[in-house]
Amino acid sequence: MRAARRLTDMTAFLALACGLTWGLDFPLAYAYARGAEPRSYALVLVGLGAWGPTLAALLVAGWRRELRGVFGRWRVHPLWIVAGLLYPAALHLPVTCIEWALGGDPAWFYPPNRPEYIAALVMFSFGEELGWRGFAYPRLAERHGPVVGSLILGAVWGLWHWGMLFTPEAGPPAPEMVLKYVVRMALASVVIAWFYERSGRSVAVAIAIHAGAHLDNISRIPQSEVRLQILHFLALVVVALFAARSLSGANHAPRPLARYER
Repeated sequence: MRAARRLTDMTAFLALACGLTWGLDFPLAYAYARGAEPRSYALVLVGLGAWGPTLAALLVAGWRRELRGVFGRWRVHPLWIVAGLLYPAALHLPVTCIEWALGGDPAWFYPPNRPEYIAALVMFSFGEELGWRGFAYPRLAERHGPVVGSLILGAVWGLWHWGMLFTPEAGPPAPEMVLKYVVRMALASVVIAWFYERSGRSVAVAIAIHAGAHLDNISRIPQSEVRLQILHFLALVVVALFAARSLSGANHAPRPLARYER
């Protein structure tokens, strides 16, 4: 009975998280798909769509009277917050050094240099992680284990971005672009799960990693820099494999969710 209820809750959460965000992303995506100028409110709706996962978590948890579980644990040693903020740049730096050594001329950082990027840093970091890591991950890890649970979450996380992958130049994203995004998010989800577990399941650490990814956002690498993109992907694969191996150890076997809802 408990397992069936958890499955129903997760299905409802994932459907709501994607549905709410896609609905709010629709005006901008539709305009880009038609090659038209989006309405002034479209970008604002995309920012509000960042809160789709958290709103979905609040709705499902509120129905079950488990709202406390959405916000998870916050107390953690400050070094974990610093590590989370610096992790994306730490992954980026050696790859950039390799690209430079091979004769490339890469940018060393991709900071939020526009107002909407700064707003996204706050909106997406908090709006997503309370839902993804605060609510969904502990339930998926309880049922499937931390590695498989984080891969499932990451795959949905990638699909959740679908409406944001529309561009004014290309319109709807190509299937291979969506697949690439899903794979990348699944791998990133495993790495975040490692930080999350090691820090005692602190939501603050997950938010810090997400914010760090906006502080140095490698998704802004130009499409023409194919080698640099491949190097980044390979680096992420290596880090995710080490994280998965650590998560698969005895210290990170599936644990009862109730332990983290107190």
